[in-house]
Amino acid sequence: MTFTNSTLPLLVGSGKVVQASYRDPLISSYRNNPLIEALPQILSSEEVISSIASYPSYDDTERCLPIHLRLHLAQNVLRFFQPLPIHLDLEARFSRLIRGGYQFRNPIQIDFWKNSFMKLSAFSNDEFPPNYMYTSAYGFTIIGISGIGKTTAISAILSLYPQVIIHSCYKNKNFTHSQIVWLKLDCPFDGSIKGLCLNFFQAVDEILKTNYSKNYVSSRRTVDELIPSMARVASLHCIGVLVIDEIQHLNEAKSGGANKMLNFFVQLVNTIGVPVVLVGTYKAMSVLSGEFRQARRGSGQGDLIWDSMEEDDVWQLFIESLWRYQYVKKPCPLTSSLCHALYESSGGITDFAVKIYMLAQIRAMTTESEIINEGVIKSVAADSLRLAKPILDALKTGNVKALYNIDDVYPTDITSVIKSTTNNIKVSGKLSSSPAVKQTLASSDLTTMEICEEQKLDLKKEQQKPIKSTRKKPNQDGLLAVNNSKSHNKFTAYEQLKSMGYIRPATEFITLYKDK
Repeated sequence: MTFTNSTLPLLVGSGKVVQASYRDPLISSYRNNPLIEALPQILSSEEVISSIASYPSYDDTERCLPIHLRLHLAQNVLRFFQPLPIHLDLEARFSRLIRGGYQFRNPIQIDFWKNSFMKLSAFSNDEFPPNYMYTSAYGFTIIGISGIGKTTAISAILSLYPQVIIHSCYKNKNFTHSQIVWLKLDCPFDGSIKGLCLNFFQAVDEILKTNYSKNYVSSRRTVDELIPSMARVASLHCIGVLVIDEIQHLNEAKSGGANKMLNFFVQLVNTIGVPVVLVGTYKAMSVLSGEFRQARRGSGQGDLIWDSMEEDDVWQLFIESLWRYQYVKKPCPLTSSLCHALYESSGGITDFAVKIYMLAQIRAMTTESEIINEGVIKSVAADSLRLAKPILDALKTGNVKALYNIDDVYPTDITSVIKSTTNNIKVSGKLSSSPAVKQTLASSDLTTMEICEEQKLDLKKEQQKPIKSTRKKPNQDGLLAVNNSKSHNKFTAYEQLKSMGYIRPATEFITLYKDK
């Protein structure tokens, strides 16, 4: 059986394909190398910010549009991207990594292809090449919380470079070559090395219109046969950097699979000269072997641990840029209390902060309060980030150990949240909100909000609270108070007795008994 592009879904980032245009790299050690001279110029911090920032257009008059239109406008914030210091650091790392990896891979040198063949032979035989054939390439890892923006930032930075550069002539001499500047793949969900090789060949075929999958991949080919073929293609097209995302999936690999794949990455770096960047969540830290760390240590780049943001000036800058996009009828200025509420609700995770801000606007619109305040921010966070609560709690308490045990954070399903919210809009001459989520502003304080709910919802929340160890003092009127209660007809006697402290759990005294 031969695998084709339609056999399995391909997870790969795609970029531009351009004809080579050479420029002076302004660094002497980078000159006379067509692979480097064909790259875009090295950017300053200001140029990086202007290149990767994404600020959707905003028209203040659109706040007066009908609600069904403003609900669409509220989603503009999902396209918002504010460059931060960590993004500048990451861009500089990739810039040095790609060019440094190309320094000892110059295809116009006489011995380049001969040395490449010798390296591939050593790679295939699991041997070390001679010392003089070692390259200047290196790799590093990016570890961080899910939702912090790793994949988004890497995609934005890689987009600064064309993915494929087609060479035909260099310094008035024929030079035919298809250079792959970057290739970004997702680690297979089961940590399969064969699956990674298949994704690699499919990705190259997709961007170069080649037939490597047909030539190299079949059900009879073993991993030991596929890996040298993958290295051969990577060397032939002079890949500038190979980015493997979701590396935590290596935890799912069969016995020895994780180490074998990491060793393969080390060989790519040391033998072929292809820099490798591994990206994953905290779960990936347990599978990164000491061997791969040792291979990266001499690079000087260092690994990047991407934690949640601190509540500092950088967070203030991020929220100030985001706060501009208000589509409620009563826009309010950003205050320190609102900025803090967003931080507390999101745990300093940018993805959560953006989505909470968007959903807060949608709730303010559909409930006709038409203003964003602390109450609506907290209520939206409580409703929409239930699946992310374990990691948010771990961040608030500083429980680093818990972050290792949390496999991942489920993304917020924006579509379902918006649908359930907009279903509460009733049309009868004018838009009105559902009584179940109706919110009213306290006239004395614009930053507080009362959420009117039915008594039964309140009782359910009360029942979900942990039972205190001390016994609640019964009502002085005894059981008669239960019988005469106004809510007698709404709730069962059992619910009322339990809420008033008459019914206790059967395990209440087990702990005391064990202590004795």
